Order: sequence, then C-alpha cells, then structure tokens
Amino acid sequence: MRKRATAVIIRGGKVLLVRDRGNTKFLLPGGAIENGESVADAVKRELYEELKLNTTKVTRLRERDYKSPVNEHKVCRVEVEGEPQASHEIDKFIWCDIKEPITIAVFSHVNNILKEIQE
Repeated sequence: MRKRATAVIIRGGKVLLVRDRGNTKFLLPGGAIENGESVADAVKRELYEELKLNTTKVTRLRERDYKSPVNEHKVCRVEVEGEPQASHEIDKFIWCDIKEPITIAVFSHVNNILKEIQE
C-alpha cells in the first residue's frame, strides 16, 4: 500500500480539491511520501511541485488518517501562501464549501476525510 501525504487546505470556509490530468474525479492535494521523507516534508514538496503553493504551517492529523484500497492517507491540515496554479500533474482545482455536500465527482477518501474534519 502506498503511503500518501494528504493535505487539507481550508481558506475562507472552503477546502481545496484538485484533479490530476487524465482523471475525472477530484481529490485532496498531496502525493507519495518518498523513502526517508517525513509526512510534513512530503506534503510541502508535493504542494509546491503540483500547485506552486508555499506552505507556512503543517499540522499532522494522525487521528484523521485513512486507508483506502490503494493509499494509506497521512492527513495534514496545511496553511499556504499564494493561489494554486495548474501544472503538468494537475489540470484543475476548485474550492468547495466545507459545510456543504460536495456535488462534483470525488474519490471516496475525500468525503471520508472531510467528514471527519467537520466533526
């Protein structure tokens, strides 16, 4: 099972979701944790590589970690500077109201992680 640093970025009551190129569903930003890399370092690297966001604060949310069939999500609440930009990996991003049901197509881990965040 792949270990993935998964970022929950909430700004103004909205959570950032991204869509990988070639995919139809959105997910929380982040990516694979490389050998010897901490979760915080992985999330910072992935957010910069994929969205050109500079991370200002990472809070590890171990109690929110989630195992999907493919990934073991290591969840972090992340504060960033700047606005996200599409990249060679990410073709679209969207800010969704954290208090409203998500009406776009998302991977199952998104609703599971965000449901836990709201409680």
